[in-house]
Amino acid sequence: MSTPLEKENYSATTPLEPSDLNNPLTFPTFWGLPSEYESIDTHLYSTKPRRHWCFLGKIVSSNVLVRLALEVEDKEGHRLLVAFHTDDRGAAFLDQCKEGHTIAVLYATQHTFAFSPPGLRLEQDAHVKVFPYSLEDMLEASRVLFEEGMGKRCEGCDKTDTPLRKCSACNGAWYCSRACQTGCWPAHKRRCPLLKEIQWFTRKNWEDGVHQYFFPRHPGGLWILGLLIAGILLLPWSMMKLW
Repeated sequence: MSTPLEKENYSATTPLEPSDLNNPLTFPTFWGLPSEYESIDTHLYSTKPRRHWCFLGKIVSSNVLVRLALEVEDKEGHRLLVAFHTDDRGAAFLDQCKEGHTIAVLYATQHTFAFSPPGLRLEQDAHVKVFPYSLEDMLEASRVLFEEGMGKRCEGCDKTDTPLRKCSACNGAWYCSRACQTGCWPAHKRRCPLLKEIQWFTRKNWEDGVHQYFFPRHPGGLWILGLLIAGILLLPWSMMKLW
C-alpha cells in the first residue's frame, strides 16, 4: 500500500549541506571529535554550542557488567569503547543496542579512560539515540536524499520538467504521478522508514548554535530499569517465603 502524496512547491530551497550525514565536520569520526577538555568557539561551550555536531558509529558488540558498554566502529573503521555513565547506567538503551545498529551521540567528545584507550563517556541520555539501521545504510540514504531526493526528480521516470509531489511519509522521494509512485513502491518501502528517520538530522541547522539539540527520550528502557529494581526489592521477601 503506497503512502499519500503531498504537494510541494517545485522551487523550494534545498536544505543546507551540513545536515548531510556524510559531512565530516558536522558528523565527524572519533579522531575528529574535540577532547573533553577543549573549550573553543567551534565546539560545545557552556550550554550554548557555537555549532552542532554528532558522532555516528556502528555497534559491534555490547556487554553489561556495572554499566552498559559498547564496542563501536566509526565511519573510518576505528573501534572504540562507548561507556554509559547515565543515571540508569544505560538501562534505557539496553534493548536497542544490537550488533549492526547505529548509535548517534550529540556533542560527543574524546574521553580518556583509566584502563582503556580513548573512547566516549555518555552522561546525558537525551544526547544519545540508537537507530535500528546499519551505518552504511544511513549514510547511503542521506546521500540519496541530498543528491537525488532534494533534486526533485521523479523516482519512476526521471522527469524534472513537471510539477512533482513528494512522499508524505519520508519527504525523500518525488513522483510526477500516482502511477509512478505505485510502480516504485515495492523498492521505496524498504528505505522509506529510514529516510523518515534521518529527517531529524536533515531538517536542522547545524551551523548556528543557539541551544543544544536533544533526541526524543525512549521510555522502553525505563521499564527494564523498573523491573530490575523491583526484582532486587522483592528478592528478600521471596527468600523469606521459602523459609
